[in-house]
Amino acid sequence: MVEIRTYGPWAVVTGASSGIGRAFAEQLAASGLHLVLAARSTDRLETLGAGLARAHGIECRVVTVDLGREGTAEEIVQATADIDVGLLISNAGTGMPGRFLDQDLADMHRRLTVNATAHLDLAHAFGRRFADRGRGGMVLVSALGADHGLPNMAHESASKAYVHSLGGALHYELASVGVQVMVLMPGNVDTPIMDEFGIDRASMPIRPLPAHVAVREALAAFLKGRAKHIPDRKMRAIVRLLPHKVSMRANGRMLGRAAQNLAERRAA
Repeated sequence: MVEIRTYGPWAVVTGASSGIGRAFAEQLAASGLHLVLAARSTDRLETLGAGLARAHGIECRVVTVDLGREGTAEEIVQATADIDVGLLISNAGTGMPGRFLDQDLADMHRRLTVNATAHLDLAHAFGRRFADRGRGGMVLVSALGADHGLPNMAHESASKAYVHSLGGALHYELASVGVQVMVLMPGNVDTPIMDEFGIDRASMPIRPLPAHVAVREALAAFLKGRAKHIPDRKMRAIVRLLPHKVSMRANGRMLGRAAQNLAERRAA
């Protein structure tokens, strides 16, 4: 983990208030990196930042931003103009299980901005900055469903496919200017979004991987120069061996039940 400091003294983490983003913040702070924490919740970010600063003797800067609004990624770029950022963890994302035609189109556009456009804006801005300084790194967080789409989450898997493709191409394109890029493909990671989606953990065939374990794996893969990483050895084996059609059906059923759980919760 000490090697991560060679990218620069500061790291930016979006979606840092919970789940995978919070785990990245905690592990980067433990390695001695100063942090810029970005998300919508000011209170949660300030509490996290203060705790990490006390525990690890680092500096933390909070940027309250709603990446679902077009152009707001620029607020993060401007808020970091005076510091030497060497690492970007572009993690913010959102979703809503349910049938594609049942969902509100305006909300789908907002989610597309979070899941794809914000990653584009941040990768372009910080990619230029890193190229100019001759070194830097980016982890773009996509999703396992981005490989082939997910029924009952068609919009999210499609938007995350953009991040998957973008990061895969940039891994090679930016290497010549000293910028390392990796795509993280979480699928079976235990985060609060499982509760938001109404997913029953007990019904899952594999026990979800704790977020801090997934992030520890991700950082190790990043330091090895990998282009892509799927957390959890069991999940990597399933992806390799299970036919896409079977995977899509199984995940579609699970997300369909999650959508029904959400609907029942709202109606109660």
